Amino acid sequence: MQDSKRLLKRFSFSLVCLMALGVFAGAWTDGIPDTATHTKVGDRMPAISVEEVSGGTFSLASEKGKVVLVNFWATWCGPCQVEMPRLEKEIWEKYKSSPDFAMIAIAREQTKETVADFEKKHPVYTYPLAFDPNRAVYKQFADSGIPRTYVVGRDGRIVFQSVGYEDAQFGDLDKAVEKALTGK
Repeated sequence: MQDSKRLLKRFSFSLVCLMALGVFAGAWTDGIPDTATHTKVGDRMPAISVEEVSGGTFSLASEKGKVVLVNFWATWCGPCQVEMPRLEKEIWEKYKSSPDFAMIAIAREQTKETVADFEKKHPVYTYPLAFDPNRAVYKQFADSGIPRTYVVGRDGRIVFQSVGYEDAQFGDLDKAVEKALTGK
């Protein structure tokens, strides 16, 4: 009897955790309220400039004419941690050698020290990391929800945006980058 109660508690806890993960992972922008997202596909990408952990500055203006991927994340965000290896392997590794591609991952509400510590602990992530401790950049895009990813076309307009992470839909991001780079 005692084992049955313990098993039921574990099952209930696991079920609650899975439901919470589904809620927090979010759906891609088609399923989120308009009030949460301040941009849409076709909009001009807001002008952004952020300091990178490496000490450089990433400015969208300096990437004019390129296809740019902008990802908002946080060190504490579970879905972000699941998405990051795919961003590294399936996007960054694939496109980083193209002179027409740029990428930046901006840690929302995170300090330079926090992101630098994360980078030291996770050297497998080689794409540029930046930080936005006061949501100064993030608030141009949304009120809530990470991970949040944007692909900007050569003309400076958003060609793809998503919020949350869904394994099955990650391919849409890759297709958007490919299409923006090749025009096909």
